[in-house]
Amino acid sequence: MSDRQRRLLGILLLVVGIGVASSQALLTSCSAPAAAGVLPAAPR
Repeated sequence: MSDRQRRLLGILLLVVGIGVASSQALLTSCSAPAAAGVLPAAPR
């Protein structure tokens, strides 16, 4: 594998890792109230 291909693969893995981490953080922040058991009161 040439140096250029290795560098491209490293950058690609870095971008994919950042994307996965940011999507997990977004999902965690969106589902945090439901996971904590803090649900809005039902309308009466």
